[in-house]
This record gives sequence, structure tokens and C-alpha cells, in this order.
Amino acid sequence: MTPHALFPMPPEVTQVILGGGSPIDLDSLRIHSPGEARNFALNYGYDMDVPVQRAAVMRVYEDAVDFLEAVVLEGTSLHVPLEVRDLPDPLDLLVWASDRPRNLRGRWSCAILRVMHTLFHVDHNVNLRFLPEIQRQVFSRYDQYLVCEEGRWFLRGAYEVPLVAMERKENKDRVSMLLKMLHKPENVAETIYDQIGIRLVAEDQLGVLMVIRFLLDHHVLMPTHIKPSRSRNLMIDMEALAAWSEATPPFFRIQDLGPEERQALSQTLAIKGPGKDQNPFSSKDYSAIQFTARTLVRLPSPATRALETLQERLQTMGDTELSDLVRIPELIQDQEEFTFFFAHEVQVMEQSGFQSSRSGPASHSEYKQRQRDAARRRVLQGILQEEPC
Repeated sequence: MTPHALFPMPPEVTQVILGGGSPIDLDSLRIHSPGEARNFALNYGYDMDVPVQRAAVMRVYEDAVDFLEAVVLEGTSLHVPLEVRDLPDPLDLLVWASDRPRNLRGRWSCAILRVMHTLFHVDHNVNLRFLPEIQRQVFSRYDQYLVCEEGRWFLRGAYEVPLVAMERKENKDRVSMLLKMLHKPENVAETIYDQIGIRLVAEDQLGVLMVIRFLLDHHVLMPTHIKPSRSRNLMIDMEALAAWSEATPPFFRIQDLGPEERQALSQTLAIKGPGKDQNPFSSKDYSAIQFTARTLVRLPSPATRALETLQERLQTMGDTELSDLVRIPELIQDQEEFTFFFAHEVQVMEQSGFQSSRSGPASHSEYKQRQRDAARRRVLQGILQEEPC
């Protein structure tokens, strides 16, 4: 047996396993031959000797290069070198990313591999395969109480709450998911909680509280299904709310407040300064209450649809006896539902904060640009001039 030096520990141990860092922040790999690269790919999840799996890796490699050129490198004078693009075998990247001493080819190989790794997680997120039905079930909870009359939105149930606006986020596109994941420490698609979401805009801080109360009173939101670590309050001063609530007389009604009284109370309840949980990519002017709610989604077993299709074809052929003989109706009844909790994001805003989100530092386009800049710095480590070599 050939002696093998076990120490010092490699960065995969010290930075990732022990240090809690992300593997895409490693500045190199330790793969020094085509055989090692093939074995790495096999244990990653792809057998390069299986044509369909090899083709999948090639597609992801090509998409990663396209994403670098179209998104990450946009606005720079940089381009992916020909040496690392249009490769017949992307496993070469693994070997080149391990080159010592470090060279430009190795750094670009690392950049492509970082994007490829992120794409693999996007493309293998099982929830995305069922997203249309998931969206239908999640949004149906809100839709039963959302009413639009003459261009104005309301929440209407046991009582009514007026809204300034309502927006749905029905799915992040692939580029948006890539950008988000490339600046997230965990870098996995399962931790993207806003693949779908809903934004409800009220008149003021009092209206925001009324919206949340309505959703709770009508069990649209279940406090048992709120993810605690994902709640961010960038709007309401909790101490001021507690003091006002304690001083509120019995049978108080918001409707009894005059416009000036309501405005003064909303200003009293407004949080002063940026919230402590401000997203680093959000502007300090961004103001909202944001939280993640989970909904129990129920999907039919994949076998159910196959059995129903078979039953329909037999009926079309007029062969109902065969359907009864193999007991297709009973087999359909025996299939168990596929159930899981799916997280979606809820944002509740007041109208001035909503308007500022449309332009200026708090706008979505500015937010995306900050994400793009962060992703560029992370992917192009050692390539950008401001990055140390």
C-alpha cells in the first residue's frame, strides 16, 4: 500500500466541513488526473459513461458558460477564454481547477464549476417539477378572500380590509435563482424560500397590521407554520405597538379614527431606522414586514395518473373486462397522496414603501444589481482586478 500523507488537512475539511463555509468558495480542487475527475463526477451523481448523464453534464456546462457571458460578465471587459469553453469533455475543468501553481486557466475553470454546481442544484430541485400545482394550492388560500372591484383590491371575509395593491410572485426564473444562490452561503435551491410569494400593500402601518390580523383570523396564515428564522420586521416599532395596545380602550375600532389621528398613530408605530434583520442586498429605504409561511401541499401519486390513462385507453378500446380483471379502479384508490410542506414568502407593505420599491435605491432593479455584483465577486475570485490572486 502506497503511503499517503493525511496532514495537513485540505481546505475541504478546514473550510467546509469544520469551518462551515461553502464549497463554491474553495479556490481550487485536488483532482490531478482524468481518472480522478471521472470518479469525482460519478460520486457527485453523474456517470460519464452513460450517454444521457453525460449529455446532461454537457448541457449544464454550456449553460454555465452562457450565464457567465450574459449575466456575470455583463458590463465588464472580461470574456470566458476560448481555452475553457466549447470543451468536448468538461471533466477537464476539474483537473485544471486543481493546477498548482495557480494560473488563469485554473481560475476560469473554478468560475465555470461554481456556476455548474449551482445549476445542478437548481435543476434537481424536486419542487420545481410540481410548481404549477403547488402555486395553485398556495394561492387558493388567499384567492378565496381577495376581491377586486373597480380596480381596487380588498380582503373580504368576516370583515373587510382595503388594499392599495396586490402582487403575486409566481416563480423565479432560472437566472434569478442562479443569482440568488450564488450569493447565498448555503448555495442550494432548497433554501430559496421565495420561489413563489405574495405581496399585499396597505394604506399605512395600521393597515399593515389589519392585513396580518385578517390573514390570521381567517386561517390563511397559520402561526404554527411560520418559519421563525425567516421573519423580518422592517416597519413596526414593537415597543410602541405594545404601549399603544395596552392603552387602547375596550371596543376600539380603527374606523373611528379621523385621517389626522390615523396618520399620527401610524407614524408613532413606524420603526425608526433600519431593522436589525435588514437583508444586506436591500436598500436601507426598504420597508416591509416579510415572513415565510409553509403550506401542506397534497399531490396525487405519480402512479395514479398512469393508471387513469391506462383505464381510459382500455375504455376507448372497449375492453372494460381487462380493466376490471387487473382491478385498475381499486389500484387507483390504493395510491397514497404525496404530501409535503412548501414554503412561500409573504410581504406586507404600506403604500409609501411600496412606491419607493418601484424606483431609487429600494427598487427591485437596484436590488438585483447588488445581487449581480455580489455573485460576480464570488464567482470570479482571483480573476477580477480587485480580487487578490
